[in-house]
Amino acid sequence: MKRVKYLVAIFMCLLLVGCGGGKKEVGTVDSFESAAVENKFMFLDNLGSYPDVDYIKEAKKAILDSTVVEMIVYKDEKNAKKVQEEQIENFRTIKNTATTEHKDDGGNYYKFWMVSNGYYMVSSRIDNTLVFCKTQLENKEKVEAILKKMNY
Repeated sequence: MKRVKYLVAIFMCLLLVGCGGGKKEVGTVDSFESAAVENKFMFLDNLGSYPDVDYIKEAKKAILDSTVVEMIVYKDEKNAKKVQEEQIENFRTIKNTATTEHKDDGGNYYKFWMVSNGYYMVSSRIDNTLVFCKTQLENKEKVEAILKKMNY
């Protein structure tokens, strides 16, 4: 009976404190630039690609050959989540039976990545920031190097 009480007590503590799914530190445009340049990507401002979108604060992109990784800083988390949901829906339009999907979510982040039809697609959000890419599968490691460096 004591053992059951201990297990219940531990379970209650985990519920109160929270287990897994912690929070991640928000990356900055500077950390994105550093990770991109370190991995031999060219780094550019991309805000001009979103001229009529008033809920974007900053937009940058990293380019290496045909691979483009973007980071957008939104005015709030709500807009970042909305755009990420739209990206994931768009990614799933090329889904086939050999598709692999993964997700990782926690207190302030959500990462989704998928491999399908020779493409690697990733959308990783922390709070109001979003880093994303859709590229040929052979470029997956290049993209992941940037994401890993940024902890996205």
